[in-house]
Amino acid sequence: MRRNIFAACMIIVLISLSITGYAVAKVVEDYFIQKTEDDLETRAFAVRPFLALKIKQEENTLGQLETAVKELGSEIKTRITIVDTDGNVIADSEKDPSDTESHSTRPEIKEAYLGNIGKSVRYSSSLKTEMMYVAIPILENHDVAYVLRLAVPISHINALTRNIWKMFFSASLAGLLVAFLISTIFSRRITKPIEEVSYAAKKISCGNYDLKVPLRPPYETKILAESFNRMAENLQETVGKLKEETDKTRAVLASMAEGLIAVDQNCHVVMMNFAAEKLFKIRQEETLGKHLLEVLRNRELHDLINEVLKTRKGSTREIKINTYDERIFWINVVPIDKENNLDAVAVMRDITELKRLEKMKSDFVSNVSHELKTPLTSISGFAETLLDGAYKSEENCRYFLRIIKQETDRMTRLINELLYLSRIEKPDFSIPKRPVNIASVVNKAVKLLQKNIDDKGHLLNLRLPENLGPVTGDEDSVLEIIINLLDNAIKYTPEGGNITVEIEDESDFISISVADNGIGIAGDELERIFGRFYRVQGPGITSASGTGLGLAVVKHLVESLNGKISVESQLGKGSTFKVSLPKYS
Repeated sequence: MRRNIFAACMIIVLISLSITGYAVAKVVEDYFIQKTEDDLETRAFAVRPFLALKIKQEENTLGQLETAVKELGSEIKTRITIVDTDGNVIADSEKDPSDTESHSTRPEIKEAYLGNIGKSVRYSSSLKTEMMYVAIPILENHDVAYVLRLAVPISHINALTRNIWKMFFSASLAGLLVAFLISTIFSRRITKPIEEVSYAAKKISCGNYDLKVPLRPPYETKILAESFNRMAENLQETVGKLKEETDKTRAVLASMAEGLIAVDQNCHVVMMNFAAEKLFKIRQEETLGKHLLEVLRNRELHDLINEVLKTRKGSTREIKINTYDERIFWINVVPIDKENNLDAVAVMRDITELKRLEKMKSDFVSNVSHELKTPLTSISGFAETLLDGAYKSEENCRYFLRIIKQETDRMTRLINELLYLSRIEKPDFSIPKRPVNIASVVNKAVKLLQKNIDDKGHLLNLRLPENLGPVTGDEDSVLEIIINLLDNAIKYTPEGGNITVEIEDESDFISISVADNGIGIAGDELERIFGRFYRVQGPGITSASGTGLGLAVVKHLVESLNGKISVESQLGKGSTFKVSLPKYS
């Protein structure tokens, strides 16, 4: 801007000086030309009577006339030419008349033939210079007999004009120098406050709202600076409020457990919160501007949002969406009016776990009801039989009472296991971390189940290395794990089978494997065996063989001890359960 103002000032000064110089030179030139014309005209009228008389006296002696013309021309320093009516030069103070061509076509001569004063300025080919000519008629009996023409060179006027231009050029240089200095100071004075405002505007655009523009004269720029500073303060306050609101909104969106996706009227994604990114394993930057079907590829969700955009009414629906696996979402879509455009926001709550828990609750109630119904039915039936008179036979009475006792014990065991499982599944449940001699616990479990092993004629192989360090845990919990695994191996292995219990040292863990050559487990059932009330069915296995809670208890205890459990099984060939517990340190 400073350059533009400076250049404008210099151009204005230069144009002004050029116009002034041209005008002065032109006025001076016109003045001297006019003065020269008037002077020639005066001289012409002054010498006309004398020359007219000479012509009359010496008509037959032109030589004397020419001599008089030359002497007179020399005295008044003017070229004098006398031309007759045919255009012939009869006398000339500068040239021999015989060497001159006809002057009848000269403009000043032609005008004088008409009885007027003829004037002309042109280049003289005979004298090789620019001349001014003034011609007047010489009358005889009121008719033009001759023309008297006076001429002087005007080279001195051209020289004067050139000198004026030289003086003007020198004065212009001096004026331009002064104008340069004044323009520099003036442009700086004007542009300095504007540059400061521009600099402050750039800083404000970068977020620096504390910068103030200095208040400098003149008055107009001072007012501009004050207005700009007030604007900056207002802008800082407004931006601060907007940032505060934006931060609140971002905090709310970031803290939402529900996924949130906003789309425009064409169903293109315009926003997505962190929860939605996490749910669908995508990044907001990769989805902005894309169509919703490109992002989630779910027609039902797309149709729901389109319905909201068309009806301008919110809607909710339960929809299954395939992410990395199939998830169930409760989706609430609401419209948002935005400058004559309509956007929509979909809030998606993942209820997959809730649905799973509801199903687990339903299955649990169903399984508990089923497990309790059988013994209660038996107890009720045998009690009715006793009431009908069977108690009178001591043998029958004892038989029925033993069955009632077995079913009661079965219910008690089921209830105790449910209570135990419920206790270890609580979030605040923890097992004391003490050193446990794993080999000693295995031997204790074998002793407790030895009768069951013997009853089915199983061959038990124990592979217990010596000098093993302890594991971290609680002896009762570790014992519960081994008893459950060993008891399952006994139950699900046909009579005369082989069971192997092996302990191995594995870096930071000690593993306990319980392998059998029993009925095995089908591959599609392996993921379900750690669920509540799940029991493998097979030859020689009855529904009374267990409660179906043992492996669920084992899994929760192992996880509480920061251990790992795995299973390998082949249908008809047996199973191997492996538990790894951390070493005590």
